[in-house]
Amino acid sequence: MSTEAILVIDSRDVKTPELIPGMKNRHGREAMIFLLTTHWAEIQYDLMLKAFKYRIGTSKTVEQKLEATLDICRELYNAALQERRDAYKQCGVSVNYQAQATQLPDIKTVRPDVATVHSQVLQDVLKRLQRAFENFFRRVREGDNPGYPRFKGKNRYDSFTYPQGGWKLDGDKLTLSKIGSMRLKLSRPVEGDINRVTIKREAGRWYAIFTCEVEANPASTGGCAIALDVNLENLLTTSDGEVVDNPRWYRKAEEFLAWCQRWISRKKKGSKRRKRAVLRLQKAHAKVKNQRRDFQHKLSRRLVNENDVIFFETLQIKNMVKSHCLAKSISDVAWGSFLFMVIYKAAEAGRLAIGISPHWTTQECSRCHALVMKGLSQRWHSCPGCGLQLPRDHNSARNILARGIELWLASGQGVTARGGPLLGAPAKREPALGCESVVHGLLPAHSFRGWDSRGIIEPYPFYPTP
Repeated sequence: MSTEAILVIDSRDVKTPELIPGMKNRHGREAMIFLLTTHWAEIQYDLMLKAFKYRIGTSKTVEQKLEATLDICRELYNAALQERRDAYKQCGVSVNYQAQATQLPDIKTVRPDVATVHSQVLQDVLKRLQRAFENFFRRVREGDNPGYPRFKGKNRYDSFTYPQGGWKLDGDKLTLSKIGSMRLKLSRPVEGDINRVTIKREAGRWYAIFTCEVEANPASTGGCAIALDVNLENLLTTSDGEVVDNPRWYRKAEEFLAWCQRWISRKKKGSKRRKRAVLRLQKAHAKVKNQRRDFQHKLSRRLVNENDVIFFETLQIKNMVKSHCLAKSISDVAWGSFLFMVIYKAAEAGRLAIGISPHWTTQECSRCHALVMKGLSQRWHSCPGCGLQLPRDHNSARNILARGIELWLASGQGVTARGGPLLGAPAKREPALGCESVVHGLLPAHSFRGWDSRGIIEPYPFYPTP
């Protein structure tokens, strides 16, 4: 049976997916929704995990100790992986985390340098390998074709973790057991209770990442909903017609990155000049990544602050990047990371981020719902039936909003759409609700925007079940 699924993220206050009896979308397929356990405006919030990342100002002595700790952790990871592989190949025995963790005290007596690393850091290395095997076997059971856990080279193992203790934070001074003290560049205060500390190396720089338990900070609700249509020409188009340009950070830096790559190819392998050239390339890639993440953080924060419900398409990005023509552009625009930021920021603020099936959102007319077929190069929607003229991405965003509200109303809630339809939470499923039923219902009148001279916006037809 074909179903249309949506995902609701609201601080874990959801049930398992259930079919709504008698509920069908406009294409005649049964609709599936994650039903809320409570009223959407009265959700109970609990603790959330949040990471705070800070640059470390290291001296040469501390940096040498950090490098030595990474080398020992990487060596332990590779040795544990080899033990698991050989034990299964030669004896048919599966070695788990507990069997390897009990060997750590004996290893320290044979290898004094291993004793210079905190015991919990060594245990976390073995847990990291355990998670790698668990993920490997999970993907095998799901029918995927995963790669076997790999040995880590010097440039493929860049972090270690203090899972419980072994560290102390006093202001901007971080002290790590068996390594020493270092200063942090505190760009913002650490919030909540710190659970674990991870030290990470990125492009020659060192960072401290604190994973904290913080209380959710639900914001006040205004009842506004919006839909996002992501694309390559622009980063996204909203249902109210706002267009956010695609910065194309990687495309802009592509020429310099190619020059850095050619510069590396001219250097002798193993030489100091080659290492410096590799570091220059790493910093160039890190700059592109930081520019993209900074832009996405600011944009996702603005969208979450301005809207209570955000609808978006559940795209199969992993399959889309298989296209050799569009793979680089899709990776550059980074839809997945942006939508992930929208989802977790919405959960933290007590808002909702809901995924909608993308089927036919581009081809369907948002006014009369007739199918108007368009190729990828055709960027304008022109409906011969009702005469609607607007950009194809705006038309798609309006369709996403209509489908989202249609399924959202099935859960008995009400929202307003900024610049789009106004729909309430009716007792019966009726088409074309006026604004009065919303004003005297769940939502305040000041949350409505974009009214026409009559105070009513043309609503999308809400189809009853045949």
